[in-house]
Amino acid sequence: MQETDKAGAAVEGGASGAWSMAPSTTAEHLLLLLGAYGVEHLFLNPGTDSAPIQEAAFALAEAGAPIPAIVGSTFESVALAAAHGYFQVTGRPQCVFVHVDSGTQNLGAMLHNAYRDGAGVVIMAGRTPYGEDKDALGGRSHPIHWQQDVADQPGIVRGYTKWALEVVDPSVLSRAVGRAVQLATSAPAGPCYLTISRDVLMKRPDLASGRVGRFAVPSLPALDAQALRALGAELARSERAVLITSRAGRSPAGFATLAALAERAGVWVAEGGESRSLNVATDHRWRVRSAGALKAALEGADLVLVVDCDVPWVPMQVEPGAGARVLQIDPEPTKVSMPLWSFPVDVSLKADAETALAQLLGTVERAGEHAPELAEACERRRARRREGPWFTDRSIPKQEPAAGQSAIRAGLSPEEVMAGLNEVLRPEDLVVEEAVTNRGVVREHLVRTRPGTLHGAGAPGLGWALGGALGVKLASPLRRVVSICGDGSFLFAVPTSALTMAAALELPFLVVVLNNGGYRASRLPVYDLFPDGHSVAAGTAIGTRFDMPPDLVALARACHAHGERVETAKELPEALERAFGAMDSGRVALLDVLVDQD
Repeated sequence: MQETDKAGAAVEGGASGAWSMAPSTTAEHLLLLLGAYGVEHLFLNPGTDSAPIQEAAFALAEAGAPIPAIVGSTFESVALAAAHGYFQVTGRPQCVFVHVDSGTQNLGAMLHNAYRDGAGVVIMAGRTPYGEDKDALGGRSHPIHWQQDVADQPGIVRGYTKWALEVVDPSVLSRAVGRAVQLATSAPAGPCYLTISRDVLMKRPDLASGRVGRFAVPSLPALDAQALRALGAELARSERAVLITSRAGRSPAGFATLAALAERAGVWVAEGGESRSLNVATDHRWRVRSAGALKAALEGADLVLVVDCDVPWVPMQVEPGAGARVLQIDPEPTKVSMPLWSFPVDVSLKADAETALAQLLGTVERAGEHAPELAEACERRRARRREGPWFTDRSIPKQEPAAGQSAIRAGLSPEEVMAGLNEVLRPEDLVVEEAVTNRGVVREHLVRTRPGTLHGAGAPGLGWALGGALGVKLASPLRRVVSICGDGSFLFAVPTSALTMAAALELPFLVVVLNNGGYRASRLPVYDLFPDGHSVAAGTAIGTRFDMPPDLVALARACHAHGERVETAKELPEALERAFGAMDSGRVALLDVLVDQD
């Protein structure tokens, strides 16, 4: 995440803000409050309950009032993915408005992603109106106002949000909005959910109750002196140290600190299983580059530092050696939202990861003055690195199909696609990744060296890549954005909605679809669990191949995008050149790249 220091300002920035006109409705007051709290965009998927907000947006825009830009959204999950991507780039929470319970349900897996990735988003949903008499302003006027009157609308999202509240009266509004932005931003950040009915939105605002501002975002603790000394002592005793993180390098400061600490302390850096961000440059000499290398490093390490990471390893596949010490630094180390989080930890420290790593780096840099044993240990690890890694890469080479197993060998290898992208990507370009079973290839072969230039959902809810790219582009309009996804995740992403939104908003980005002809991520577990089974013999698993796949190029063109099919490595360079040319002219571009299917 970049520019995280602005998150607190988003909450306090409205404290002295004022507007020149008094709002005439609670809907107008809501938009003004969002603007005062630094919310820059309201992703709106309209319904019968959003009418007061739509009208208020016109009235306030004509008056020049400071309200969020309204982003018309054609599907709810795309809107939430976009708000999530925007937060990853800026650290500032945005707002999504959806239609009552059905709109809330359409947020789907994107809400799971936002929750697990710690994306600060304020989700607002309508609520069935209360009034039903003919003179009830904003009251029930359609059969759906009874059908959507459900017993527990917030229950739809309760397990995936930090907080939920219904605004039942205009007097609650200012406190509710302030609290929502505060909680969405506070670490660990995450989605918050507000509901409000249209009859409440149409009431006169209550400007006397509540306030704007003074909802401070709590600062995270640093390591205390005793914990820092203990951490230094652990490093002093270690000969083979590995640091695993998922989020510590998201900000430019964290990225630089992590790289410097690895170099100065002689610590190898790997990324946790759920990591989708760039924590250290892909060419950093202390980076563990592959799953096979991580397996060897973990098994041989005598010290494992788990820093701001939910899934440091998968025990069924690999675990640290029996004698390894495991230390954890995390803003929420107990992971209470994961009932069976039970990774072995010898020392657990609650602290902001970026701050703690900066403290540890300072300790290492001053070790020669006050901790000679730590300085000597760091030098021993660095000296050993000059001879090469102390572990070997145990990655299994890609094998040919087993006897009797059919497979399609056509198109490019994913490695060839990454090589082609490396030829055209600039260091400052932003990559959004949802490659699923090809994620390892992207992580090992795509070169990214600058902080904040690789983004992902941070969770397994498929369909993030297009909406996420939309939000990343919206937050970084002057930079090129490339989304890499599988053909399955592309279909999950509601592409007609995402591509038409991008065209309407004039936010061009490139989509590179690694098309392997189906749901490989659902086929491989069948092969794994039944290696001698019927599916392996047949070379497929039920429901995992697209027998009648859509024409992705035609779909792209129908949504005002440039589209091409790429079937050989020879075609890729010129296709990329044309795609970037289309982006430069303001059009979204899509390359449907045929890759190996197994």
